[in-house]
Amino acid sequence: MLIMKGKGNTCEYCSGQGYFQLLLGGSETCNGCDGSGKTGEKS
Repeated sequence: MLIMKGKGNTCEYCSGQGYFQLLLGGSETCNGCDGSGKTGEKS
């Protein structure tokens, strides 16, 4: 089992970037953090 841990409250799905780079071009906003790159604290 692989457990990914981020630094502090960094989103573990997008590594704090807030988006994913798509293979065919463009990007998609991370659903895990809604594009903020952080988890837990939402303003």
